[in-house]
Amino acid sequence: MRPEVLRVLFCCTGVGIVNRGIETFFREAFDGLRNLDGIEGQLIKGNGESLAEEPVVWTLRRTGRIASAIGALARRNGYVVEQWSSFLPIAHQVRRFRPGIIFYSDANLGFLLYRLRRQVGVPYRLLFSNGGPNHPPFIRTDFVHQVAPLYHQEAIAAGEPPAKHVLVPYGIRVPHVSPSEDMSSRAALRQRLGLPAYRPIVISVGWIARSHKRMDYVIEELARLPAPRPFLLLLGSMTEESREVVQLGHELLGVENFLARTVAPREVDDYYRAADCFVLASLQEGFGRVYAEAQMHGLPVVAHRHPVTEYVLGEDAVLADLSRSGTLGPLINDALRSGKAPGLAARRWASVRDRFSWEALRPAYRDMFLHCGDGGALTPARPNG
Repeated sequence: MRPEVLRVLFCCTGVGIVNRGIETFFREAFDGLRNLDGIEGQLIKGNGESLAEEPVVWTLRRTGRIASAIGALARRNGYVVEQWSSFLPIAHQVRRFRPGIIFYSDANLGFLLYRLRRQVGVPYRLLFSNGGPNHPPFIRTDFVHQVAPLYHQEAIAAGEPPAKHVLVPYGIRVPHVSPSEDMSSRAALRQRLGLPAYRPIVISVGWIARSHKRMDYVIEELARLPAPRPFLLLLGSMTEESREVVQLGHELLGVENFLARTVAPREVDDYYRAADCFVLASLQEGFGRVYAEAQMHGLPVVAHRHPVTEYVLGEDAVLADLSRSGTLGPLINDALRSGKAPGLAARRWASVRDRFSWEALRPAYRDMFLHCGDGGALTPARPNG
């Protein structure tokens, strides 16, 4: 008799279309949680190679003109339209795969899966990954994956059922060896990437915009420093809002001291390895995977003091009130002076490996799925091959 398994559908249409933290998480989660005992997974994505375990579904991509136009008419945005348009193709995949759990983070799609569950015809349970973060009440999902203690505590304090919320941090794909401190190889890497070979480089990774990530604040703070200033590299997705940030960087720092780029996800690690210091000026994050990514590459991190940054970064970061002008620049200089002491890079890498690597978190994710699927739809395991 074949053993029973719980089928988990990892559902994120943005995978292959954009590279925000949510999309990166679902891509890595599906890869990092393969072959969990008693769990069979499938990843729904919006672009890329369609495979048996990774079907690509049709959608009006948020980056396209049609989605933007429909979003404007509906007083929403292209991202919401992408979720609406993907519902029927996803429902088709749900009927084929018959998951016990749908693991997702796109709220608008989740609302449709909740409201139309009977019409879909599969008795799945919805597990919402709260990386945004969203705040209580959570009335249109069955379970909530909380990625930081602050938001887990907030939900329970608001009267949410404790059994509905499971605290498991985001996982990170951590290199198997600690960061190299070989300066000559780093100079060669910088030359290949078109970066200054022998200047301090400050990197910030995220949506290049004023809102939320506050990239304009980082530029203005570095411009306050006396010359010679560190070189500033902004790495992330760009929209219409990005133009004024890039223009501000050129005006205040000069093209010789500033660069903004969008690169493929597989290339981001090289830029971390080429940098000397990481900074993110956002005042709130649901988790902030980029904090852990920077730390695992050995970089000193400067960030806004907040319960989530304290949780993710621990004692190996410089945290301060970055809502105030004049705060960030001196802290970056301090981090550049003291952050490269021998052994610190390896310690930061080990901290992320021990707390957030997929290898460390696999048991917790398995327990979460089984908890949410208890009494749900179990199906016979498929034979190997």
